Amino acid sequence: MDGQYYLDTRLPHIITDVTAVTLAATNKALYPVDNVPAMGKDYWTVGKAVRIEVMGRCTSAATPGNLTLSLFYGTGADANGTSLAATAATAWTANQTNMSFWAWWDVHCTLIGTAGALFAFGYAKFNESAIAAGLFMPATAPATTTSLNLTTASNILSVQALRSGSTTETMQIHKVRVTSLN
Repeated sequence: MDGQYYLDTRLPHIITDVTAVTLAATNKALYPVDNVPAMGKDYWTVGKAVRIEVMGRCTSAATPGNLTLSLFYGTGADANGTSLAATAATAWTANQTNMSFWAWWDVHCTLIGTAGALFAFGYAKFNESAIAAGLFMPATAPATTTSLNLTTASNILSVQALRSGSTTETMQIHKVRVTSLN
């Protein structure tokens, strides 16, 4: 045996839907900080890996423009932290109501400390009426994100989204699951 490795779903677990978030031209956090575990001080070690999965629904209005879905490492506030992996800005079909989506990211640590590094990649799938194709994250050139302070106790993995249009689009998270992969 080369070590003991476990898949372990981390607390807290969402038991009621998160309030819908109205998107803007800047990133908006799709769930409150209290809905996911902190992953700062003493959590990350070289090789440590987690998967974060979200499931929810989205609604577009008359001119939604493009949608970008991102995974940030930071405080969990809107547009805070560093984007680890994001979709390309993708055309969002107008006037779609309560369309399901699902996304996941795998994140693993390649360097610890105040100038640490995380590598992330993932995939998002929306109801085809809203966004026709599945979306890889990052869209091109996967890379390790460096210069991350992995010693801040309160930092989290935060799923965020933005839109380029000029109307009121919303996203609502129904499920967040953070799983330790080792």
